[in-house]
Amino acid sequence: MNMRQIHPLTLGVLFGTFFARLSTFFVMPFFAIYLATLGFSASVIGTVFAVSAMSGLFMSFFGGTLSDRHGRKQLMLIGIGLNALTFTGFALATELVWFYVFSVLMGVSRSFLEPASRALISDTTKPEQRVIVYNVRYFLINIAAAIGPLLAVVLSLTGAKSAFFVVTGVYVFYGLVISGLFKKYPFEESDGIKVRPRLTETFRVLKEDKTFRFVIIGMIFAIIGYSQFNSTLPQFIAFHDGFSDGSRLFAYLLTVNAITVLVVQYPIMKFGIRVSPIKSLFFGVATLSIGLLLIGFATETWVLFVAMVIFTIGEVLMFTMTDVLTDELAPEHLRGTYFGAMGLTALGQSVGPIIGGLLLDGFNNAGLPVFAILSIVTAFGAFFFMGALTERKASLALIEEKAG
Repeated sequence: MNMRQIHPLTLGVLFGTFFARLSTFFVMPFFAIYLATLGFSASVIGTVFAVSAMSGLFMSFFGGTLSDRHGRKQLMLIGIGLNALTFTGFALATELVWFYVFSVLMGVSRSFLEPASRALISDTTKPEQRVIVYNVRYFLINIAAAIGPLLAVVLSLTGAKSAFFVVTGVYVFYGLVISGLFKKYPFEESDGIKVRPRLTETFRVLKEDKTFRFVIIGMIFAIIGYSQFNSTLPQFIAFHDGFSDGSRLFAYLLTVNAITVLVVQYPIMKFGIRVSPIKSLFFGVATLSIGLLLIGFATETWVLFVAMVIFTIGEVLMFTMTDVLTDELAPEHLRGTYFGAMGLTALGQSVGPIIGGLLLDGFNNAGLPVFAILSIVTAFGAFFFMGALTERKASLALIEEKAG
């Protein structure tokens, strides 16, 4: 597959996503520090992040369905516009209430833009090429995450108001480019625009599609485990007597994570295609759990590095196949609804750090009980993925029986 085989709108989404995420990583890793310089306490800063997560979680019920009802272009442009407004607001805000307001907007914009853009990729890409395109998207996001914070340091943008305006400028440019591409390369919207699914369609999908419901619940448990990477793990390292210079060590672990993603993504993608996306998720959450458990046994630095490689392999096994599986399960006229409903897995991102923090406090930063419990909680996801696999096989058998 070469670039010429990719629809211009999909290329626009891929590169737009890359530059938007790259610029966002100029800001978000340092956003808590920026808020602290304005005099807000750590607990208040935590609520600012929580408000964004919860608003995005709530809007997951509607954002994808709206793109099925009104079209990808409208929802993408609204999401891009809200993102531009959000980061401008962050730059100008000085009072807490405005940070809450713009955090809510950030969650809403994400729930509009993400499902619409991923559904657009499905709409404009041949089925046999979607797994590659989705993995290119995942690869670009990881590259942005790896180099964005470093670029911010090099360009002296960390904690600077100008960084927010850079993000705004990138989103405005992204909006202009994608709008121009829609005008130059019009395409037939999916049948969902004609069917106009109800705003409550997500609830119906979760009720009736047992396979998808099992996948959502399994991913919530998986993301509870994955969320420890940026929350519980750095705290554990920083306050563990056996590790010196925790900040530097965690930076090295971030590098190991990024390098491992880049090295293993392609072979894992091929593995996921061969065994099926649901099995890939099952193996992913199992591997993630093993990585978490090994962190609990770590008393020397090299054990942490081995654990991080295993943890990252689990991450890649899951996230390379998530969009592929969602596309496979979604009827053509409900792609946006399905991609939007996947946003419900953000519940794991919301509660995971809370669970990890409570365990660290409860066990006084003792690694083994903390990460053993987190490993067990994460492993619950495997049971739901097994349920999803069973339901999927049953539904496919029923389809074959009817066809026969």
